[in-house]
Amino acid sequence: MAITKPLKTAKHSLKKVPFDLQQLLLDIFRNTFAPRFDSGFPAIVQQIKQHLFNRDFEHAFGQKSFLEAYAMRWSPSRALAYTQIFWEVLSKYHLEAGNLERDSGDLAQAASQVQFASTKRVVCIGGGAGAELVALGAYLQLIDHSCANLADLEDNSKRSPLCFAIESIDIADWSTVLKELHSCMTAAPPISEYSSSAAKVANVELINPAACTLSFMQEDVLEMKNENLALGFTDAVLVTLMFTLNELYSTSISSTTNLLLSLTMLLAPGAMLLVVDSPGSYSTVNVGETSRIDDGGTRKRYPMQWLLDHTLLESAAIGTSKNASAERQWEKIESKESEWFRLSNELRYPVTLEDMRYQLHLYRRL
Repeated sequence: MAITKPLKTAKHSLKKVPFDLQQLLLDIFRNTFAPRFDSGFPAIVQQIKQHLFNRDFEHAFGQKSFLEAYAMRWSPSRALAYTQIFWEVLSKYHLEAGNLERDSGDLAQAASQVQFASTKRVVCIGGGAGAELVALGAYLQLIDHSCANLADLEDNSKRSPLCFAIESIDIADWSTVLKELHSCMTAAPPISEYSSSAAKVANVELINPAACTLSFMQEDVLEMKNENLALGFTDAVLVTLMFTLNELYSTSISSTTNLLLSLTMLLAPGAMLLVVDSPGSYSTVNVGETSRIDDGGTRKRYPMQWLLDHTLLESAAIGTSKNASAERQWEKIESKESEWFRLSNELRYPVTLEDMRYQLHLYRRL
């Protein structure tokens, strides 16, 4: 796999996801879970909130009705935010342009070089609730439309769209939720039989089923055996940790560090690791905690970002070589300490959704 390089553009401004696409994503969640928006839904949400507050994840995600309610309540706004992140950040790199070895002048030039089918493996750690799946489907649509509009191809018949083979790994059994969301996003939305002919023609699925395949692995990623890690991550061009890494660190710093070092060994040059999580003090990890303060024990709190940088930019290099001055294994190519994604007041959904504040870090395997 060739090392990816950022696309050079004359101007780089915020790439806004179209309103109609954002509404379509919300409609996918609404249509997928339409029968579940009943009088019992608010009570289930309150139970989930209480379990999450108590960090009782086994009960929070232990029932099908709870998994569905979580996806209905929290995944839609995150799917919109993730789509914006993918479109704004990932589209600057050659992930959508076949990981070409040389630079392209802009997206149009890159698109003109995509002549053959290009299926990329994307692994979403903690991606069971479906936000990543729907957002990646939306990103594929944005890329396909952008390439179709900007590329000046001599023969459009030779152009094959980018495809994703998405694998979600999660400790709970999200298989049914993901399957239902995938079915809804790869089928045309329901439409009235009295709609106009033009409306019926325009009523198409978010993404073609062949362009976005899905597999699910129910595993505790911190306890995965080496053979399963190799099966899950080898050949992946993108690995995402969306609001997951801080929870992994809180569970076990050493196991999470080992996971990141395993990814270093498994991912090929050019592969990317995208980390999105809560910003600031919401993502800090206790190190050296002891139960008896009078024994002289100390509790130090480290930012998640510091632990992540230390592991990938320092420990990974030393861990793969006997020489402490070995070449780096990763480079950090994007970083945002605190950003807001704000929802439009015009968007429609059965329950109230919130804006999302986040930090973002994107690394590339060297």
